[in-house]
Amino acid sequence: MEKISHKPDFRGIFNDKRLDKRAETIAALLMASRSNSVKGITKNEAEQKGFYRFLENENVEENRLVEEIQNRCRINVAGRQVIAIQDSSSIGLSKKRNHLQKNSGVGLVGNKEGIGFLIHTTLVLDAQDETMLGFSAMQLWHRKEDKANSTTQIYKHQPIEEKESYKWIESSNQSKEVLSDAEGITIVEDREGDIYEQFCLIPDSKTHLVIRSRDDRRLANNTKLYSYLEEAELSGSYALKINGDIRKGSTNRVATIEVRYAKVSITKPQRVTNKTLPDKIELYVVEARETGGPNQGSIKWRLLTTHMVDSFESACRIIHIYQQRWYIEQVFRLLKKQGFEIESNQLSNGWAIRKLTVLLLNNILRIMQLLLAYENEESQCIEEVFSEKEICCLREIALKEIINHRYESSKLAWASDIIARLGGWKGNPRQRPPGPITMKRGLEAFAMIYKGWSIAKDVSTP
Repeated sequence: MEKISHKPDFRGIFNDKRLDKRAETIAALLMASRSNSVKGITKNEAEQKGFYRFLENENVEENRLVEEIQNRCRINVAGRQVIAIQDSSSIGLSKKRNHLQKNSGVGLVGNKEGIGFLIHTTLVLDAQDETMLGFSAMQLWHRKEDKANSTTQIYKHQPIEEKESYKWIESSNQSKEVLSDAEGITIVEDREGDIYEQFCLIPDSKTHLVIRSRDDRRLANNTKLYSYLEEAELSGSYALKINGDIRKGSTNRVATIEVRYAKVSITKPQRVTNKTLPDKIELYVVEARETGGPNQGSIKWRLLTTHMVDSFESACRIIHIYQQRWYIEQVFRLLKKQGFEIESNQLSNGWAIRKLTVLLLNNILRIMQLLLAYENEESQCIEEVFSEKEICCLREIALKEIINHRYESSKLAWASDIIARLGGWKGNPRQRPPGPITMKRGLEAFAMIYKGWSIAKDVSTP
């Protein structure tokens, strides 16, 4: 495998060398900063004005920034089996309502009063070692009217291409194009992606789907999906360690997961307007159900997939693939509260906030790389994430902190340990492994140390 590249490359993106250079400078500033504030990122007033002008420049098109991210992902996936995880999130800007410019890329979100914009993105991982490879698809948009209104029934019977839910199919098509050099692709989605048209249009000889079931679909044998699955033979069970979540009031537990699977033939729903689609499609369904768990929050996943499932082991593999949805949830968490707090930035132009959101995903990718490298002996090379000068600084930190490292300094796992400790992790084996917020704080601390180290060494920062 060739080395992975995550360094932004804007050459030729805007067809203007000045804008390309400015984009490169801003990306470097963001990567080395501990703030999402333009004032906090920039070194002086001239740099600050240049940042504002870039984000508000109509020639700096949002889709060009997305294209740059996709280009890097395209290079990284060649010859690999990859997992492409889709999800959506809303960026709420209601608290800035009185400060936002009119007609500047924001609209209704969440309900009929909230304002902001929405983002739907696809995070790509290596299926073997779960290395972060980039983003293969990204859509940003704002609503002119809320979905939850009196037109709901009309909406349900519209062609899929006219619905907001078409974002799942559109992102799958984008991902197939960007990931065309991959050896195989598995697209992973939550319940919103349970769309009949998608199962018909997206799979091919090297593209598969793993989607959590939302609808109790009718089968060709005149039964319903869930009742048919209830009668399926128990394939096996396994123990799964589940970390508690203080926000949800849950504690650590070891869950017993029962696994069932079946091959099913799903019939076309009446609402589907495309008459060229088949009347039925064959899929596999896998159920992971926790027994003896809490009344609320117990695991019960019904997963529809185009992968063949013919054994307990292959069913468990599908469950494991779906579990990796956690990573994209952490991407949005880092983008918003406790992370880069994009919803509380000081920009007044909605289009500028959207562009900043795309640029911040480079920082988030770096954090997620470190998260996945933690305690991973097979983690990627450190040079794929840190510059040569940053690695020199990390070595000096390691010597002064007298950290007993378990990994070679050529591996990202070595750097991940250092960054986690800078973020407040104590290294106690009984302590929960560092999470994304700890890694973000560690990178912020490292950025400050590196800046001082560079001045002391008279080394220009990358």
